[in-house]
Amino acid sequence: MLKCLKTRIALNYPIPLLLLTLSLAVSGTAYSSEQGWILEREEDRIKVYTRPESDSPFLAVKVTAVINASFEKVVEAMGSGDGCGEWRAVCKSSEIMSTVSETENYVYMVLDLPWPISDRDMVIHSDADIDLEAQTVTVNLVSASSSHPEQDYVRAESNGQYLITAIADEQVEFTYIMHTDFGGDLSPDIINTRLSTSTYDDIKQLQELAEK
Repeated sequence: MLKCLKTRIALNYPIPLLLLTLSLAVSGTAYSSEQGWILEREEDRIKVYTRPESDSPFLAVKVTAVINASFEKVVEAMGSGDGCGEWRAVCKSSEIMSTVSETENYVYMVLDLPWPISDRDMVIHSDADIDLEAQTVTVNLVSASSSHPEQDYVRAESNGQYLITAIADEQVEFTYIMHTDFGGDLSPDIINTRLSTSTYDDIKQLQELAEK
């Protein structure tokens, strides 16, 4: 089933762009630890966790969700990276800058943040590891700002990971972990107080799109 996904899982950066999210880039290895996560919300097969990061005033976020749809439908709902997916609330534009391989590329994205916060942009290097036997895809997302000159936006930096696992013929477990620095003088309180709600809303939208 997963072989036909390889060209579509160039999984460029179809991550949930939260209404207001996280901060300060940290390495993907930091996310492998299960310590410190606090369950903020559990509803509709979606669990949202947050945790503080030692080198940042902004919270990191983790989501686990069960989606009653095929692996292919979940990947399709997430989008290709060229253009904004329906589930990404603050995505203003998104384009693949360059493709390294079937599973690795660079994506440039502009975020349409609510007034009075100015819009941000970001450049992400996405690298997907596909395990056909285990029916899993692990996507590592690393900020790559140096690969694209700064534009007329505040540059955001973001690192994270998500894991898509087929747990039945028509059921997928989706895990998403992210930590982003939106730059500028944005107050951590604006982000942290809305984080669990905005994250839940995006993942719920993805869930509904895939299950149609």
